[in-house]
Amino acid sequence: MKTTIKDLLERAIFESYEILSSANHLERSFESISILETPDFENYIIEKSLILTTFYPVKQDVETFKKLLFALNKKDTAGIFVKMKRYIDVIPEEILKLSDQLNIPIIALNYDANLSLLFNNILSELQSQDYSNFAFDANYSLFLKQVYENPSTKTLMQIVEKIPDLELLIQNLDNKTTYASHDHLLTYLNQSKSTKNLFQRIGDTLYYSEDVIYDEKPIYHFVFMAKNDRRHILHNYIEIFKLMIIVIHQKKIENTLKQNQFLLNFISNVSSNYTNTQLIEASKRYNWNVIFPVTLVLFSIKENHKSVLNPNMIEYMRTVMINKFHLNSDELRYTIITDQLLFIVNTLNTLKIDEIIQNVYQTLKHKYRDISFKITYSNLIEEASEIAKKYFQLSEALVHVETKNLSVDIFREDHIKVLNLLKNIDYIHLKEYVFSLLKPLIDYEKSNNTPLIDTLHQFIECRFNIRSTAEKLFIHYNSVRYRLDVIESLGYHITTGSDGFFDLYFGLYLYRNFEPSTH
Repeated sequence: MKTTIKDLLERAIFESYEILSSANHLERSFESISILETPDFENYIIEKSLILTTFYPVKQDVETFKKLLFALNKKDTAGIFVKMKRYIDVIPEEILKLSDQLNIPIIALNYDANLSLLFNNILSELQSQDYSNFAFDANYSLFLKQVYENPSTKTLMQIVEKIPDLELLIQNLDNKTTYASHDHLLTYLNQSKSTKNLFQRIGDTLYYSEDVIYDEKPIYHFVFMAKNDRRHILHNYIEIFKLMIIVIHQKKIENTLKQNQFLLNFISNVSSNYTNTQLIEASKRYNWNVIFPVTLVLFSIKENHKSVLNPNMIEYMRTVMINKFHLNSDELRYTIITDQLLFIVNTLNTLKIDEIIQNVYQTLKHKYRDISFKITYSNLIEEASEIAKKYFQLSEALVHVETKNLSVDIFREDHIKVLNLLKNIDYIHLKEYVFSLLKPLIDYEKSNNTPLIDTLHQFIECRFNIRSTAEKLFIHYNSVRYRLDVIESLGYHITTGSDGFFDLYFGLYLYRNFEPSTH
């Protein structure tokens, strides 16, 4: 229901008035109010508005009068209230006839009418009608119910679709995920990052941007776009949406805590008797779409020997894991257990897990150069009852890696089995044993920066096949031959098919995977 000229007359906003023309068209509605007093009036006429004027721009000039009426008609003007006897005493008859033809009522006000006061009164009526039309109380209850049932930014975007003349952009400040109901909002966001103004008017469009703060931390950034003449309505929606964003954030925290408790209870139960079906059913309550096989990936994250587990870093790591494992967000879950970060990840049999974990590690080191990451990860787990046992193996191994200050940062499950055998071995003696086997190679590598140890290890793993070794190392066949010649010259006499390489291979394996750090 829109405000009409008849509504204003019935509400006694004007002390006295006289309808001069088009009296049968007082039901014309309007959306804004304008005072029109400039000679270049064509540039200032707002569509679907009501005009207050003294006719200063036209006075007694009939042609200019006609030009004004045609311009107002083009902009679908609802009507004209004119203060008489200031610049015009009588409106020409042909102008009144033209206004009848164009269905634009002209209503005369007394010479002592205060146009500014009338402007404010009419604006107040418009705004009151808007509030009634928008039914904020009812809408707010409905919106809040939707958010409680499905607490997500996507829900907010669905809500804003139902609100006329309002567009919204929401950006999660942790992971930079951005939703926008209109492309103009994305353009505005990219071009106005440095602006300090909450409100910014561009033409007839009004933009409002702000960070939503929770617990003294910015959590979301939003931008609204609306018609400038709807600023009063926008104020209300800003507060409503801020509250709903905080509700969404609180619900996410609540769900994360519940989910973490579920994972903690499950993983800490070493003798877990969950079947796959039971775990899948239980996980649905936490929007976790677990599908077997899964992989456990356990992180120790430290800076200056102190654990570093802040929410922004964890969210970034979660995003990296989702991207590298090609997952949807509901196909992985994480929890923090005694300063270690555990991910449970749906894993396709076709994925090369070793390469993915290496890629994850390199991505994290590139992002956080001063932070130490140690990673242990399982082979594919086909049964839910194996998860708790695998976790404890990974966790124990990670503690052992850090206690012994091993320089290697990534350990897969196969390494851990050997690591468990080595737990009670004196690492000083182990290092002496390895160096007694590999010292010539180590010294040559340090002097010449040639990776002889990796080359020799790969050569043995490839069953002494030079071509396969070159393919695995991504180097030329002749480069492998050259390195093997150097290795031969250092006293390692390797011939294809020779036996007796267990000690050498075991030494290479230990050096590459379990060398204690010299720092």
